[in-house]
Order: sequence, then C-alpha cells, then structure tokens
Amino acid sequence: MGDGPRILLNAEAFGFGPAAASAVLADELAARGAELGYVGGGHTLDLQHRPPYTAVHDITGLTEPARLDRLRGLAGEYDALLTSMDFALGLTARRAGFRVAVYDALAWFWPGLWPVVQDAGVLHLAQDFFGVRERVAEEPALAGRTVVVPPLVEPGPGWRGGGGQVVVNLGGLCNPFWAADEVETYARLVVAGVREGVPASYSVTVVTSEAVVRALGTSVSGVNVGTYRRGEILGLLREAPYAFMTPGLGNIYDAAVSGVPTVLLPATNTTQARQAEVVAAHGYCDGRIDWADLGSAVDFGDGEPEMAGVLTAALRELSESGDARFALRVGESVREMGSGRAGGLLERFGSGGAGEAAAAVLAWVRGGDV
Repeated sequence: MGDGPRILLNAEAFGFGPAAASAVLADELAARGAELGYVGGGHTLDLQHRPPYTAVHDITGLTEPARLDRLRGLAGEYDALLTSMDFALGLTARRAGFRVAVYDALAWFWPGLWPVVQDAGVLHLAQDFFGVRERVAEEPALAGRTVVVPPLVEPGPGWRGGGGQVVVNLGGLCNPFWAADEVETYARLVVAGVREGVPASYSVTVVTSEAVVRALGTSVSGVNVGTYRRGEILGLLREAPYAFMTPGLGNIYDAAVSGVPTVLLPATNTTQARQAEVVAAHGYCDGRIDWADLGSAVDFGDGEPEMAGVLTAALRELSESGDARFALRVGESVREMGSGRAGGLLERFGSGGAGEAAAAVLAWVRGGDV
C-alpha cells in the first residue's frame, strides 16, 4: 500500500443501500488519497470494484468465529474499518482490534442505539432525514462523535426525459430474512406488471443485483435486466420518461437528485414501508403502489426490518391471480403521477454527503480521536 490512510470498507448484505453507500464512499476516500480494501460477502460484492479497492476480501458464508479470525488477520494492514450499516461486523471488528467508523443511513428509524454505535471509540456518521438531528441531540452517548451528513448524492444534470426506456430499480432485494424464492416471485411480479402496464412503445430496463438478474433471466419478454454502477443508473434515470423503484432511502434520494418522476413500488421490509409513508405524507412522492392497492393486507409492524413470512400470503395470492391487478395499478399510477417531487428532499436535507463523510473519516483517522 501507499502512504495514504489505509481504510477497510464493509457493507451489510441487506438490499443494495449499504453496498451502494460503500461504493460511493470508496470513490470519495480514494479521491482524497486513501488506500482502500473491502471486506464483505453476498450480493454486496456486486457493487465493489477494483479500483478503487486494492483488495477485496470475500467472507461469504463464514461463521462468526471465522470472521473474527479473518478480521484479526487484516487489522494490522489497515488504520480503520468503515462499515455501511453492518453493525454486527463493526462490533466484531472492534474485538479484532480495529478502529471503527459506522455509516448509518437509517439513524431516523432504529428504536435504540446499536451496541457498536454506543461504543465511545466509534465514529458515527448519520445520514440526514426526518428526525435525525433531533434524535442525535437527544442521545448523550453520541455527543462529540456523531457527524450528521447530507444524502450521499451529488448535484448533477437535471432530468431530461424524452427517452424511450422506463427504468425499474429493484435495488438488491436480497436480505438474510427473505427466502430466495419469494425474492424471485416479487421481482417477476413487478417486472411483468410494469411491462404490461406501460405503453408498448417504451422499453423497460430493470436495475437489480446479479442474483436477481440470474433468477429473472429472459422470463419476461421485452425487458432488459442488469446490474449497473451508480453513475450508470443515474444516467438511465435522467433520460427515462419515468421510473418505478422500491422505496429504499438510497433509491428515494436517487429519484431526488435525478429529478425523474417516480412511482414507489410495494415495500419489501419495514423501513421501506415507513419511508414510503413518510415521503408521501410530506409531499415528496410522485406516485405509490402499496400492497393495499393490490387487495393484500401486509403489516410489517414497527420493529426491526426482519420480515420473514410477512409477504408470503400476498405474493402467493398475486401470483395465483396473475399480474393483471398490478399492471392495472401501474397504468393508473403513471396517469396520476407528479413530476419530480422527491427533489424537495434535497432542498430540505442537502446533498454532497459522501464528500462530507469521507472528510470526517479521514480527519478522524489522522487525528487519532473521535
């Protein structure tokens, strides 16, 4: 490695939000002279590339003791570990001897502080959203070591539209609490419904993880399915006439920065359901398809985002009845949609958070204190 700070990045394997955040933070850290590695597993590896990483350490399927051993072996090679929301691995990294920084996109949501975030030696980076600054101010344990950063998006060219390609951004979909066959069922239902519900003159491009790409294959005609880098996704969104996205916060902020009119798809976990409700309530949503619109009663509850079995009945019912209801709702949502309302989120919470987060991490690494 060179002379710059040596930082090992990591992301939780829950959807694409954490993995995308790590990829964006890596680019910013590398631009500031940091030497980078990545440690993680599963579909998070889909978005991690060399460069900016000089090494990628795959820990897919390792037990907790094996992860601890691997991290102990890496601790001497890096000055710190920056995890995007893998709170368990962050705690393991502390046990392995790492200095740890945690990027948290959902600081607004958690009912309490994760153990690793409670650690007085950990740098906490909280992405701004409704209630985040109030939450941080009310937590004495976070005083002096939490940096609230804007969304990890950069201002760029506005929405141009005019393209003939509707974008469906499913994010990563995969997470440890959702069976793979249900992930595939959801993806197939949504993609087929959008394809049927939008004009035949438009093509449909689906953005998702490599696992979902393999699962969908060519099963839905007239659709292109792929895994793209974030810059490529933003380019697609700025040209699209409109888009459909799962309501992860990363997707919502991508809708905001691109300006594309966006319909939020049915939530796949608790945080997505809450986020869709919040942005709609505040007027930052162009359109939304909810499970209730499809005649399904889905209650994710108010707890952590484990949702094993919650969607089983709804997916089975919709699969048995075909995608006619979904396609009908797609057509309705396009006719009713607003135009770029998510952009107001950036007026409220700002942009450029990746640069601010990278600067905070490097100052912390070089300074030696939180």
